[in-house]
Amino acid sequence: MTTAARGVHFLCGTLAAPMLAASVALAAAAQSPGSSPEAVTAYVGATLIDGTGRPPIADSVIVVQGGRITALGSQADTKVPEGASRVSLRGRTVIPGLINAHVHLASPPVPEVARAYLRRELYSGVTTVRDMAGDARLLGELKREALRGEIASPDIYYSALVAGPGFFSDPRVAVSLQGWTPGTAPWMHAVDGKTDLRELIAAARGTGATGIKIYADLPFALIRAVTAEAHRQGMRVWAHAFVPPTLPAQVASSGVDSMSHADLLAYELADPVPQRYKDLSPIDPAAAQPNPRMDRVLALMARNHIVLDATVNVSYLYPSKKFPPEIAPAIAGEAFRHGVLVCTGTDDGPDFHVADSRLLDEIERLVHESHLSPMDVIRAATANGALVLGLGDQIGTLASGRTANFVVLQRDPLADIRNLRSVEIVVKQGRQYPRSAYVPADPALVAAIR
Repeated sequence: MTTAARGVHFLCGTLAAPMLAASVALAAAAQSPGSSPEAVTAYVGATLIDGTGRPPIADSVIVVQGGRITALGSQADTKVPEGASRVSLRGRTVIPGLINAHVHLASPPVPEVARAYLRRELYSGVTTVRDMAGDARLLGELKREALRGEIASPDIYYSALVAGPGFFSDPRVAVSLQGWTPGTAPWMHAVDGKTDLRELIAAARGTGATGIKIYADLPFALIRAVTAEAHRQGMRVWAHAFVPPTLPAQVASSGVDSMSHADLLAYELADPVPQRYKDLSPIDPAAAQPNPRMDRVLALMARNHIVLDATVNVSYLYPSKKFPPEIAPAIAGEAFRHGVLVCTGTDDGPDFHVADSRLLDEIERLVHESHLSPMDVIRAATANGALVLGLGDQIGTLASGRTANFVVLQRDPLADIRNLRSVEIVVKQGRQYPRSAYVPADPALVAAIR
């Protein structure tokens, strides 16, 4: 649910072999531009930013096969395999694939809109997204299509939402629950003190979700219990920074893996504390200034290794009297200076009037208003996003053995963060997607969602 919304809004028998062959051929034809991911390709000559924060590697070599990086380093230290296809990247910069850690692809679930949004994300350099609540029936299909290369799309990970029973009277939830009584779907379920949490989390896992999103109207003890059971079953836990009536400091003490929306941290200062989500009061602008209570929350987040999903740009996209836009960048900057890991997400709607992912706006705002350095914000948009997903050993940084997700830029983003907009090639799972092959959304689709 967007911040705008939060403020308002087997085959058998003799036919099996030919049908399987046809299926494989169809999948291959559907895959987007680029060489087979099984071919050996060496990307040579670029300046490499690996996502760890270490200094760039000049005149680098990245060897890719089977969707993975098999060798990486400087040309002086890294051998190009005999017979490998060479891609010259002299004068270019390579970064890890960006991670948009806060999207909403299926609320409402409109497949053509979601696919158009995902296509633009990919060609903007985004190779992974985290969906933060929507109709899991569509999300599971999109995830499969992306994994098989049937659509041009980042890889997709998604959450199942839990909230207190009172929240499900919110009319916004119905768009993701057609055919279900609000609060009973396994991907969007009410929870109270009588809920069988083991069954709840198992059902959520069955939808294909890899994380639980803790949203609203839950006491601290129940947040902590849900978090413990989710972790026991191998799921990540992603919470709003304020889960009425549970204050941010309590959320930060509950064991969650990430907290969303920097501006919601301001509710630590609320007096009185809103007891229900629908009763959110305007946040206190004083939260943008350093103060002991906010410092305590940020120190807890840093100590407990909680990643802040800052979404600093969203209040600029969807202005609201409750959420002054300058608050989120100020708090995100303070969080970073307290040692809190920050990731990047958009929480935006499908506005196809803009050429690039809104994630680039988010990144630029973190540099210009939250005062992260370009290297810091690249790490936030790559390595830290991978940590949120529990995939820090697979994606987010570039190293031998890791997934071949990276972006070739025409210009250096360390010189000017806006150079992230100079995408030339996106490589996802070893497959190339040249920016020149991007086809924007059909004008009719744009008009339909205007």
